[in-house]
Amino acid sequence: MGTHHRKKIFPLWGGALGLSGALLLAPPALAQDRDATLEALRTQMEAMQRQIERLESEQQRATAEARERERVPDNVVTGGDTPGSFMIPGTNTSFQIGGYAKFDAIYDLDQDLGDSLFADGIDATDDDSDTSFRAHARQSRLYIKSSTPTLLGDATTHIEGDFFGVGGNEVFTNARSFRLRHAYGEVAGLLAGQTWTNFMHFAAYPTTVDFDGPVGVSFIRQAQLRYTLPAGPGDLSVALENPEGTGFAGSRDTAPDAAARYHWDGEGAAVETAAVVRRLKTDDAAASGDDSTIGYGVLLAGNIDVTDSTRLMAGAIYGDGIGRYLYTANGVDDGSDSIGAAFIDGDGELETIEAYGFNAAVAQQWTPKFSSGLSYGQVRGDRPRDLFPDSTRKLESIHFSHFYQLTDPVTLMFEVSHARKEIKSRDEEGNTRLQFAAQYNF
Repeated sequence: MGTHHRKKIFPLWGGALGLSGALLLAPPALAQDRDATLEALRTQMEAMQRQIERLESEQQRATAEARERERVPDNVVTGGDTPGSFMIPGTNTSFQIGGYAKFDAIYDLDQDLGDSLFADGIDATDDDSDTSFRAHARQSRLYIKSSTPTLLGDATTHIEGDFFGVGGNEVFTNARSFRLRHAYGEVAGLLAGQTWTNFMHFAAYPTTVDFDGPVGVSFIRQAQLRYTLPAGPGDLSVALENPEGTGFAGSRDTAPDAAARYHWDGEGAAVETAAVVRRLKTDDAAASGDDSTIGYGVLLAGNIDVTDSTRLMAGAIYGDGIGRYLYTANGVDDGSDSIGAAFIDGDGELETIEAYGFNAAVAQQWTPKFSSGLSYGQVRGDRPRDLFPDSTRKLESIHFSHFYQLTDPVTLMFEVSHARKEIKSRDEEGNTRLQFAAQYNF
């Protein structure tokens, strides 16, 4: 602004000097008039100089005020570097808080399976049909994420929990225990903490209203140390994970499970494959021979968009001693039911149990707000019938799910599902479930 005013004033100075020179050369009779004119010019120029100085001062003050307004105080919360996040005052860490509140209303037509359609919980020897109703909000979830820039890239954390923990009651307060789902940090491809196992096929995991979802998939969250790196067109990750041996008597963990996974994402398609190796050991007195063995598992899964609104997905898992990695083949500690990972044979040796599972699903987006899904899953195991006649031979599940987005944060859901269980004695029963849910995201 000051420069602008000077450009206007320079011609005035030039004109004044020229006029002063002419007056100096005027005859003596004009001296009095000359002096008066020079005094008037001097007064005018001094007034203009004061005006210029005032304008420059105002401009400097306005610039300082603008800079002060732009400066963010140290105690003010601002937007973070990731969508939906905020910056902690005085730091460069971005935080995001989210989750949802979910209401579930459940009506079982045959057997009361509780808050989720747990297929292995069916009593295969009970052929009575006993209806039951139940409502809960246990799936409600809360998470906190953070991201901090470092020389190695962004250091991120994720802590998440829900209310599917043990304990609580439905008599007075309907209290339920909060439980840990995820708690991990990650930087430069190195992850440490609890999250989904590295032996899991996300590419073929369908969305269901039921909390458990289909059988025949891998479904585990556990503590681990994982490293992920680019490999060709995809990513390769290797991990050492919490072993947690179950499904046979006297199980004891002596070494971490090792899992490797390769994942590729393309345009409208994804493929992943994984493998896990584990050491199984027992301290049971019946194991008079070899009391340890090696178990393993492999999987292959993928999905493809056949149209802009239709996606197909499928996955398969096979293992020998895979146990709990195949949902729901874990078995209890004494190895008397389910499929399990191993058993002690007649010679006192710990033997692994073969098991496999598969699932297939289709997801259809009918409109921008309404979608449906149909999924089927199956799991089988070869636990010896003569030793475990009441153990699980086969599990099946089917889910027909519907989702309507009432508004951006609110989704209404309805599902018809059926689960079936067959034990080694060939007894089998099933349960059909109707489920309504409302989910409010934040």
